[in-house]
Amino acid sequence: MGRRILHIDMDAFFASVEVVRNPALRGKPLIIGGGAKDTRGVVSTASYEARKYGIHSAMPIMEARRRCPHGIFLRGNYAAYQEASEQVRAILETVSPWVEGVSIDEAYIDITGSQKLFGGDDAIAAYLKSRIRAETQLPCTIGIAPNKLVAKVATDAAKPNGYLRIEEGRERAFLHPLPIGRLPGIGPHTEKTLVSLGVSTIGQLAGMPTDRLMRVFGPSGCALQQAAQGISTSPVVPFSWAKSVGRETTFDRDLLDWKQIEPILFSLAERALYALREKQMETRRVTLKVRYGDFSTCTFAQTLPDPTCIDADIHRVLKELIPKARERRACVRLIGVTLSSLTFKQHQLPLFGGERAQRWERVLENADHIRGRYGLESLRFGSSMV
Repeated sequence: MGRRILHIDMDAFFASVEVVRNPALRGKPLIIGGGAKDTRGVVSTASYEARKYGIHSAMPIMEARRRCPHGIFLRGNYAAYQEASEQVRAILETVSPWVEGVSIDEAYIDITGSQKLFGGDDAIAAYLKSRIRAETQLPCTIGIAPNKLVAKVATDAAKPNGYLRIEEGRERAFLHPLPIGRLPGIGPHTEKTLVSLGVSTIGQLAGMPTDRLMRVFGPSGCALQQAAQGISTSPVVPFSWAKSVGRETTFDRDLLDWKQIEPILFSLAERALYALREKQMETRRVTLKVRYGDFSTCTFAQTLPDPTCIDADIHRVLKELIPKARERRACVRLIGVTLSSLTFKQHQLPLFGGERAQRWERVLENADHIRGRYGLESLRFGSSMV
């Protein structure tokens, strides 16, 4: 028997947790990321009822409020979300030890060795959906296929609160009618290029001559074609240390004014650093990512002399990198920050400036405690207020 990989995605996770905590919110447009009177910040997630108004993650709260003035806006409770995520993970591990967490609300499981014990794909999916619903009251969607790539596309196709099984040998039949934008790894720029070549479905991409794809996309052209053919050998990795932590966002419209862009960048950095400190890790390398209006992407990086997880240190580096990004006077489509060269937090404080670092660490420890209870938006740096 070939591999069987299960992909699970918790539906509108943050919003669903809030509905469990307050059932009166069920069926209402719910936006997580800002309180009832907040005019700054960005959307973390939105319920399906809110998504009908075009609201999505990383959208400025003001824009979300404009589109859905009758929506219910909450700052969120990240401690509750983490607790729910851990409950779900514990349930997944009753099926197989081969569980790879992708994010707080998404995971892959290699269920190849669990088939006989549970009675096959359908029985495993039914067991997980039933037990997760019984123990957490949360909805989820599951896709099962011979590999991670096809399983993820199956999950996306079955949302919300669904299940889809793709049998071995049926990968191409499932993928080929779908639009190319449904294939993981194909972003707006790649999709636009493919459409210009007359390719609009995954099947058309799979049938393109390999040499033509490689002329257009270089070595990644071959990987694109393999993905379109449903070929993936990526294993499920139960545990691995993070190599980097990053956050990025695509703007609803291209921006030219860096006074608008900078607060959003610093907000992304705050989110990345909060996640970094949760992992008890520090960074020595900061990378600023900018995608311009013509879809060209540039990165600007700086390596620090000592590892850090302090916001002020990263903000200082970003302020030094921003002028390099601004040299090209062009509209910006996407902005992002990545923290890499990670180490676990065990460094000696520097001989000079050690007191400052200690003070900042105490402040951030207290701030993170409050954020864990009341949400990331409850405490913000002034430089990240949008």
